[in-house]
Amino acid sequence: MTRSFWFACLWVAATPAFTHAEPTCAVSIVRAPDDVRVVVESWLAKETCTTPLIVRIIETDGGYYIYALDDHHRVLERTVPDAQSAGVLIASWTADDGITKADPPAPASAPEPSVSHEPIPQITPTLALVDHPRLEHVAPSESNHWLSLAGGAGGSNRAAGVRVELEVMRTGSFTAVVHLGYGNSQMTATDGVTSYVASFDDLSAMVGLHYTWRFTQAWHARAGFAVGVMATQMTLDASGVTSSPQTSTVVSEGSLMVGYTLADRWEVEVGPVATLANEHWHLADQMETLVRAPGSLVVFAGIRRAL
Repeated sequence: MTRSFWFACLWVAATPAFTHAEPTCAVSIVRAPDDVRVVVESWLAKETCTTPLIVRIIETDGGYYIYALDDHHRVLERTVPDAQSAGVLIASWTADDGITKADPPAPASAPEPSVSHEPIPQITPTLALVDHPRLEHVAPSESNHWLSLAGGAGGSNRAAGVRVELEVMRTGSFTAVVHLGYGNSQMTATDGVTSYVASFDDLSAMVGLHYTWRFTQAWHARAGFAVGVMATQMTLDASGVTSSPQTSTVVSEGSLMVGYTLADRWEVEVGPVATLANEHWHLADQMETLVRAPGSLVVFAGIRRAL
């Protein structure tokens, strides 16, 4: 009876050693694409982690940039090609208890009874810490395709118009672009006897080459030259007689746009666009030639979206 009693006591005393829970940790993913978050969380579910991490996953050209902060305020960062690689890497970081032992160990000494060991608080990332890698590692100008929509007005001929532009290829700072434009302008002329009031509706299609200077992370300047064709519908009012002849010609333009980055894929731009074309009409009734002013200068402002 006595032997059974002591055996039961020893069994109860040993039980906590077998039921002690494995240590857990928190991996907080504060930013990640939805599909990547699912993959990473599936990897973490299979891993016993020992290092708390705050993780930010940012999509870049050709992969994902991973920025992590552990509970000792150490930064871990890496660029990986796909979501599976991101899951494997983050799981290995949180499972590696060597990360938490990077600081030199303190000299061994007898613990003082009056010292209480408080639990390590959860770390809340500040705005500056979380957002800093985005501007440094995800540059909006790296996108190969941008779509721009702009409108403008100006010049002595009361010109106004809209234009749509698409960057189709990028090599370094050079980009090949195509764009469509619509514009309207007016001109008044007289030969001393007859007064002419002409209104021009222009539709143009051009291809061009642009060069971009990015002088800060948020600001850039973009200079370009383009050439193409322009079709014009002229509405002519000559001493009460109205006619609407049409013509087409070669057109060229130069532009200088200054832009500001609003977000990873959005920018705004503003700047002048100078257009040069040579159009003239022979007025059979008056036996004269009406020559349109060859150049115009319009200030455009618009928004750009990376595709």
